[in-house]
Amino acid sequence: MTFRYRAAVPLAAVGLALGLARVAAGQLASRPAEEWAARLERPDRVAGLKIDYIIQKLELKPGQVVADIGAGPGVLSIPLAKAVAPGGKVYAEDIDKGFFDHVDRRAKEQQVTNVLNVLGEPVDPKLPARDVDVALFHDVLHHIENRAAYLKATAAYVKPTGRVAIIELPPDGSHKNEPALVVTKDQVTAWMADAGFKPVQEFDGLTEGKWFVVYARR
Repeated sequence: MTFRYRAAVPLAAVGLALGLARVAAGQLASRPAEEWAARLERPDRVAGLKIDYIIQKLELKPGQVVADIGAGPGVLSIPLAKAVAPGGKVYAEDIDKGFFDHVDRRAKEQQVTNVLNVLGEPVDPKLPARDVDVALFHDVLHHIENRAAYLKATAAYVKPTGRVAIIELPPDGSHKNEPALVVTKDQVTAWMADAGFKPVQEFDGLTEGKWFVVYARR
Protein backbone atom coordinates (compact mmCIF):
# COMPACT_ATOMS: atom_id res chain seq x y z
CA MET A 1 0.00 0.00 0.00
CA THR A 2 2.71 2.48 1.00
CA PHE A 3 4.78 1.70 -2.09
CA ARG A 4 1.82 2.11 -4.41
CA TYR A 5 0.79 5.39 -2.85
CA ARG A 6 4.26 6.85 -3.18
CA ALA A 7 4.59 5.63 -6.75
CA ALA A 8 1.35 7.31 -7.78
CA VAL A 9 2.60 10.78 -6.91
CA PRO A 10 5.50 10.82 -9.39
CA LEU A 11 3.26 9.31 -12.07
CA ALA A 12 0.72 12.08 -11.56
CA ALA A 13 3.49 14.65 -11.68
CA VAL A 14 4.82 13.13 -14.89
CA GLY A 15 1.32 13.22 -16.39
CA LEU A 16 0.91 16.88 -15.47
CA ALA A 17 4.31 17.73 -16.88
CA LEU A 18 3.52 15.95 -20.13
CA GLY A 19 0.20 17.76 -20.39
CA LEU A 20 1.84 21.15 -19.89
CA ALA A 21 4.54 20.19 -22.37
CA ARG A 22 1.93 19.44 -25.01
CA VAL A 23 0.37 22.88 -24.51
CA ALA A 24 3.77 24.55 -24.51
CA ALA A 25 4.72 22.75 -27.73
CA GLY A 26 1.79 24.35 -29.52
CA GLN A 27 1.93 27.79 -27.94
CA LEU A 28 4.89 30.13 -27.71
CA ALA A 29 5.26 31.85 -24.33
CA SER A 30 2.57 29.59 -22.90
CA ARG A 31 1.13 29.76 -19.40
CA PRO A 32 -1.37 27.63 -17.44
CA ALA A 33 -4.98 28.47 -18.30
CA GLU A 34 -5.77 29.87 -14.86
CA GLU A 35 -2.82 32.24 -15.00
CA TRP A 36 -3.74 33.36 -18.52
CA ALA A 37 -7.39 33.86 -17.56
CA ALA A 38 -6.47 36.09 -14.63
CA ARG A 39 -4.31 38.18 -16.94
CA LEU A 40 -6.74 38.35 -19.85
CA GLU A 41 -9.85 39.09 -17.79
CA ARG A 42 -8.43 42.12 -15.97
CA PRO A 43 -11.02 44.92 -16.20
CA ASP A 44 -8.43 47.49 -17.29
CA ARG A 45 -7.23 45.23 -20.09
CA VAL A 46 -10.76 44.42 -21.29
CA ALA A 47 -11.64 48.13 -21.30
CA GLY A 48 -8.66 48.87 -23.53
CA LEU A 49 -9.48 46.22 -26.14
CA LYS A 50 -12.17 48.35 -27.82
CA ILE A 51 -14.31 45.29 -28.45
CA ASP A 52 -17.28 47.33 -29.69
CA TYR A 53 -14.99 49.02 -32.22
CA ILE A 54 -13.73 45.64 -33.47
CA ILE A 55 -17.27 44.30 -33.85
CA GLN A 56 -18.37 47.46 -35.66
CA LYS A 57 -15.50 47.29 -38.15
CA LEU A 58 -16.15 43.61 -38.83
CA GLU A 59 -19.78 44.50 -39.64
CA LEU A 60 -21.05 41.35 -37.97
CA LYS A 61 -24.68 40.47 -38.59
CA PRO A 62 -27.25 38.13 -37.02
CA GLY A 63 -26.96 34.63 -38.40
CA GLN A 64 -23.22 34.72 -39.10
CA VAL A 65 -20.65 32.25 -37.81
CA VAL A 66 -17.50 33.58 -36.15
CA ALA A 67 -14.44 31.60 -35.11
CA ASP A 68 -12.66 33.24 -32.18
CA ILE A 69 -9.25 31.62 -32.61
CA GLY A 70 -7.30 31.36 -29.37
CA ALA A 71 -10.38 32.48 -27.48
CA GLY A 72 -8.92 31.94 -24.02
CA PRO A 73 -11.52 32.72 -21.34
CA GLY A 74 -13.97 34.16 -23.89
CA VAL A 75 -13.45 37.88 -23.35
CA LEU A 76 -14.26 38.49 -27.03
CA SER A 77 -16.32 35.36 -27.68
CA ILE A 78 -19.32 36.53 -25.67
CA PRO A 79 -19.65 40.00 -27.28
CA LEU A 80 -19.12 38.39 -30.69
CA ALA A 81 -21.90 35.92 -29.94
CA LYS A 82 -24.26 38.72 -29.01
CA ALA A 83 -23.44 40.49 -32.28
CA VAL A 84 -24.41 37.48 -34.44
CA ALA A 85 -27.55 36.55 -32.48
CA PRO A 86 -30.14 35.47 -33.26
CA GLY A 87 -29.29 32.61 -35.56
CA GLY A 88 -25.52 32.97 -35.50
CA LYS A 89 -22.87 31.28 -33.40
CA VAL A 90 -19.30 31.61 -32.20
CA TYR A 91 -16.69 28.89 -32.06
CA ALA A 92 -14.55 29.68 -28.99
CA GLU A 93 -11.45 27.78 -30.10
CA ASP A 94 -8.38 27.11 -28.00
CA ILE A 95 -5.76 24.38 -27.63
CA ASP A 96 -6.16 24.44 -23.83
CA LYS A 97 -9.50 23.11 -22.62
CA GLY A 98 -8.74 24.63 -19.23
CA PHE A 99 -10.35 27.80 -20.60
CA PHE A 100 -13.70 26.19 -21.36
CA ASP A 101 -15.12 26.56 -17.85
CA HIS A 102 -14.31 30.27 -18.01
CA VAL A 103 -16.13 30.63 -21.33
CA ASP A 104 -19.14 28.70 -20.03
CA ARG A 105 -19.31 30.77 -16.84
CA ARG A 106 -19.10 34.03 -18.74
CA ALA A 107 -21.79 32.88 -21.20
CA LYS A 108 -24.11 31.79 -18.40
CA GLU A 109 -23.69 35.07 -16.52
CA GLN A 110 -24.61 37.02 -19.64
CA GLN A 111 -27.32 34.59 -20.80
CA VAL A 112 -25.55 33.81 -24.06
CA THR A 113 -26.37 30.43 -25.57
CA ASN A 114 -24.71 30.53 -28.99
CA VAL A 115 -21.06 29.89 -28.06
CA LEU A 116 -19.47 26.50 -28.70
CA ASN A 117 -16.13 25.58 -27.15
CA VAL A 118 -13.78 23.94 -29.65
CA LEU A 119 -10.57 22.12 -28.71
CA GLY A 120 -8.05 22.84 -31.44
CA GLU A 121 -4.60 21.50 -32.20
CA PRO A 122 -1.27 23.33 -32.62
CA VAL A 123 -1.50 23.26 -36.43
CA ASP A 124 -5.27 23.09 -36.96
CA PRO A 125 -8.17 24.79 -35.12
CA LYS A 126 -10.30 21.67 -35.73
CA LEU A 127 -13.49 23.68 -36.19
CA PRO A 128 -16.63 21.52 -36.45
CA ALA A 129 -17.74 22.80 -39.87
CA ARG A 130 -16.52 24.74 -42.89
CA ASP A 131 -19.12 27.44 -42.34
CA VAL A 132 -17.14 30.36 -40.92
CA ASP A 133 -18.00 33.90 -42.02
CA VAL A 134 -15.23 35.53 -39.98
CA ALA A 135 -12.19 33.93 -38.35
CA LEU A 136 -10.72 36.33 -35.82
CA PHE A 137 -7.15 36.17 -34.50
CA HIS A 138 -7.05 38.78 -31.75
CA ASP A 139 -3.58 39.25 -30.25
CA VAL A 140 -2.98 35.50 -30.63
CA LEU A 141 -1.11 34.76 -33.86
CA HIS A 142 2.26 35.53 -32.26
CA HIS A 143 1.69 32.63 -29.85
CA ILE A 144 1.33 30.12 -32.70
CA GLU A 145 4.56 28.39 -33.61
CA ASN A 146 3.82 27.35 -37.22
CA ARG A 147 1.84 30.38 -38.30
CA ALA A 148 1.80 29.78 -42.05
CA ALA A 149 0.44 26.24 -41.68
CA TYR A 150 -2.10 27.31 -39.07
CA LEU A 151 -3.46 30.13 -41.21
CA LYS A 152 -3.78 27.81 -44.20
CA ALA A 153 -5.59 25.23 -42.06
CA THR A 154 -7.94 27.92 -40.73
CA ALA A 155 -8.70 29.16 -44.25
CA ALA A 156 -10.15 25.76 -45.10
CA TYR A 157 -12.99 26.37 -42.61
CA VAL A 158 -13.88 29.80 -44.02
CA LYS A 159 -16.74 30.15 -46.50
CA PRO A 160 -15.87 31.25 -50.07
CA THR A 161 -17.15 34.73 -49.18
CA GLY A 162 -15.75 34.64 -45.65
CA ARG A 163 -12.96 36.70 -44.12
CA VAL A 164 -10.00 36.32 -41.79
CA ALA A 165 -9.32 39.23 -39.42
CA ILE A 166 -5.99 39.58 -37.65
CA ILE A 167 -5.13 41.99 -34.84
CA GLU A 168 -1.52 42.06 -33.66
CA LEU A 169 0.97 44.19 -31.81
CA PRO A 170 3.42 46.26 -33.90
CA PRO A 171 7.05 45.11 -34.23
CA ASP A 172 8.14 47.83 -31.79
CA GLY A 173 5.46 46.85 -29.26
CA SER A 174 5.75 44.94 -26.01
CA HIS A 175 7.40 41.94 -27.72
CA LYS A 176 10.13 43.93 -29.47
CA ASN A 177 12.81 42.21 -27.39
CA GLU A 178 11.35 38.78 -28.09
CA PRO A 179 11.84 38.22 -31.84
CA ALA A 180 10.02 34.87 -31.79
CA LEU A 181 6.83 36.68 -30.72
CA VAL A 182 6.90 39.42 -33.35
CA VAL A 183 4.49 39.15 -36.29
CA THR A 184 4.50 41.76 -39.05
CA LYS A 185 1.85 42.69 -41.59
CA ASP A 186 4.21 41.79 -44.44
CA GLN A 187 4.71 38.30 -43.01
CA VAL A 188 1.00 37.75 -42.62
CA THR A 189 0.26 39.08 -46.11
CA ALA A 190 2.65 36.45 -47.52
CA TRP A 191 1.19 33.64 -45.41
CA MET A 192 -2.36 34.62 -46.29
CA ALA A 193 -1.48 34.82 -49.99
CA ASP A 194 -0.29 31.23 -49.77
CA ALA A 195 -3.71 30.39 -48.32
CA GLY A 196 -5.43 32.19 -51.20
CA PHE A 197 -6.32 35.43 -49.38
CA LYS A 198 -5.39 39.09 -49.81
CA PRO A 199 -5.77 42.14 -47.52
CA VAL A 200 -9.01 44.01 -48.25
CA GLN A 201 -9.43 46.33 -45.25
CA GLU A 202 -7.18 47.92 -42.65
CA PHE A 203 -8.25 49.85 -39.58
CA ASP A 204 -6.53 52.14 -37.10
CA GLY A 205 -7.81 53.11 -33.71
CA LEU A 206 -6.76 50.27 -31.43
CA THR A 207 -4.59 50.75 -28.37
CA GLU A 208 -0.85 49.99 -28.20
CA GLY A 209 -0.51 50.65 -31.92
CA LYS A 210 -2.04 47.28 -32.78
CA TRP A 211 -2.61 46.65 -36.46
CA PHE A 212 -5.98 45.35 -37.64
CA VAL A 213 -6.23 43.85 -41.13
CA VAL A 214 -9.05 41.89 -42.78
CA TYR A 215 -8.29 39.36 -45.53
CA ALA A 216 -10.60 37.84 -48.15
CA ARG A 217 -10.12 35.37 -50.97
CA ARG A 218 -8.46 36.66 -54.11
